Amino acid sequence: MPAATIYRPFAGGWQKWLRDEAGAWTPSGEALELVELKPAAGGLIAVPVRRAFSLSLWVPADDPGLFRDLVFTQLELRGLAGRTVDETTYAWREITREGNEALLQVVVLPAHLAPRYWHGDVIDYAVSPACLPLAADSVSIWREEGNWVAAVTRGATLLHFQPLCDEQPGSSMALEVWLMLAPLEAGRMTEGISSAVFYTQPGEELDLGAWQAAGGLAAQVQPLPAPVWPDKALGCIPLPVRALQQTKAIGARRQRLAFAGAAVYLAIVLALAGQTLWLHWRARGLQAELDRDAPTVAATKDATERWNSLQAALDPLGYPLEVLYQAARLLPKDGVRLILFEMNLGRVVIQGEASTFPAAQKFQDEVKKNTELQVYYDWTADNPKSLQNGSARFQIDGARRGAEGEKTDKDNETPNS
Repeated sequence: MPAATIYRPFAGGWQKWLRDEAGAWTPSGEALELVELKPAAGGLIAVPVRRAFSLSLWVPADDPGLFRDLVFTQLELRGLAGRTVDETTYAWREITREGNEALLQVVVLPAHLAPRYWHGDVIDYAVSPACLPLAADSVSIWREEGNWVAAVTRGATLLHFQPLCDEQPGSSMALEVWLMLAPLEAGRMTEGISSAVFYTQPGEELDLGAWQAAGGLAAQVQPLPAPVWPDKALGCIPLPVRALQQTKAIGARRQRLAFAGAAVYLAIVLALAGQTLWLHWRARGLQAELDRDAPTVAATKDATERWNSLQAALDPLGYPLEVLYQAARLLPKDGVRLILFEMNLGRVVIQGEASTFPAAQKFQDEVKKNTELQVYYDWTADNPKSLQNGSARFQIDGARRGAEGEKTDKDNETPNS
């Protein structure tokens, strides 16, 4: 027996049950919401009784192919149908036949079942009573999501289910159950219901004194059993899940079209491969010419770089102390101070702090506009950063003109500071 998973509602939320290959069911987790259990493909979601509608009815049994339309007509009469058959999520099961009539049990899901009760990866659904080993010819009563619900069986087959309004088993609940059974018995749908089973969950205790005093069915209390896998899935899925599946199908078609486009693209690439090879051959010829001229170009470049290096050392305006001096001359008497000065052949970094944001901006502008500092360097500066104490920190960067190829990452330089 293959492993399986059932997600079913219980008094405190949702439970996850796993079935091993031997057929034994074991609890695997509980959560307030279904999504917290991370439903996955291959599992089955037991829709709560309060999120589905149950209807039992007799229909002509001569042609089972007409059951779909006959059931939809009955749903329309009761206000349970959508605008069309395709917009109505319902399924039915034949329970028995008598003469030329068939007794059907119909399940209807709301047109827009709330997302908390469905999951796109799960495509198997059943109502929660179908996932319980219900007693034959009896009324089973238990709690789901904090509310009492009831299910009626004909023999061992689920005949009907509905939510109950009362919060405790008592005279009102006994009357409510009788009102549920009366039309079923009058319609020849039951074979005699004589007992009720109350399923309790861990930590739950029931007092059936008021129930028995009201003349309710003979009742017994049992622990809520482990789930069972229904004979077959519900046969219908929530409309949002159906829409999600259609979206996936459209996505698959688009993927196939994308593959076809990729094949055409590959054919074009192959057609251009010859031209690419020819261009490669031409490029190799040009590269050979470049390789012949490379020593001359390298020598010229090396001489240029040496000259650029010497130019900074020969001109006093490029000395580190001279650049620092020119920058320091621009400092006001109060409110601005330098905290970092770094310099190499290609770059100058000046960092400082000012007592106010405007003072930092003003000093940056004066450095960028200073004629002595503009002889060899192009100066740039981002907006100062305000500090928590109200002061501002700034940085001014100078890039030496004609120093292409110099590193600009401070971590890779050996600066003079």
